[in-house]
Amino acid sequence: MRSLPSAIFVAALALGSLAYAQDEQALLASSTFSSFEKGDGILSLSLGTVVPLGFYNPYTPGFETANSTPGFAFALSYAGFLNEAWALAGDLSGGYISTVNDARLFMAPLSLRMIRAFPIGAFVIAPSAGLGVAISALGDDKHVDALVKAGSSFYWKASTDMSYALNIFGNIIPQIMTEFEENTRVGFFLEATLSVAYHL
Repeated sequence: MRSLPSAIFVAALALGSLAYAQDEQALLASSTFSSFEKGDGILSLSLGTVVPLGFYNPYTPGFETANSTPGFAFALSYAGFLNEAWALAGDLSGGYISTVNDARLFMAPLSLRMIRAFPIGAFVIAPSAGLGVAISALGDDKHVDALVKAGSSFYWKASTDMSYALNIFGNIIPQIMTEFEENTRVGFFLEATLSVAYHL
């Protein structure tokens, strides 16, 4: 009989935990993307890979294969909504790529993008396109070039305050050489990252 109070306590604790878990699941299930409002913001921290796809040589002309391997990419982004569907985003990105000569290329694409958001239940598809600059450094050589960035983010709303996202972007970087014009190239890079996004 001494164990009866303990058994009641354990049963109550188990039932309480079960009820809490069901409430938690219901909360997650109801975390859908409602329409965004003017002034809403999403702050994203991203990690992933950057893949060199190749280079276009305007003087041959022709497409040259990449002389480097996939590298590490990271980004800090903020998207501010102008209304329920459109947002303006700024990206501070970086990436390290190894070349075939075992050199390390650092790239910092900085861009301003226009986003169109399409909420679908607990998900949102957010294609975007924008312009910016790409700062690159290979050894002692440094260059600042124009950047065209386009792609999409796919968000899953895990809670009212946080989402997870898959980001797929293509970066086009024309590197124009004024001193040695024959070395001018247009680089194509694929950027694939995963994000933790905070709703502000």
